[in-house]
Amino acid sequence: MKDYQKILLYLYPKMGRLIRSAGEIASARAIASGGEISTERCIERILALIGFKNALLYVSEEMEIIFSALGREERYLLEYKYFRRKSRLEGEFADIKMACSERTYFRRQARLAAKLNALFMREGLTEQWFARTLGEYPYIRQALEKLREAGEYSFTDKRARCSLAREGAKRGA
Repeated sequence: MKDYQKILLYLYPKMGRLIRSAGEIASARAIASGGEISTERCIERILALIGFKNALLYVSEEMEIIFSALGREERYLLEYKYFRRKSRLEGEFADIKMACSERTYFRRQARLAAKLNALFMREGLTEQWFARTLGEYPYIRQALEKLREAGEYSFTDKRARCSLAREGAKRGA
């Protein structure tokens, strides 16, 4: 799986907030446009924010299409590795128990990564598209640099930690 795909997956749970924030900042800049910067520069900044918001909306819709092509167990593995939303893991996927060894788990994650890569390509979310569409925005660039420098754990360490529900494991222990 490519780094840009990992970034899109790690940022997906925050996508709604990012979209709202970009819209709110664009509105605030438009309202407070009478400042020390020129009108032209102010408009450029507002258009950049609107472009960022539109790009995120597009990515969000495309990722929903990608996720709909996954099976329930694959969505669980995706949720567990990239999103770690406790409410989803304990709600929607509470009944899933991974009756497998650690080695099998990593094999399944590798298969999921290959399938996601193919789905990203099918939807046109290529590395060139990413560089053209989202690569110019500082937030995305910084996240990509952080991933490349510090690795995936720089994103996963701050999220809620939970273990895989294993068949036969005691709940709440």
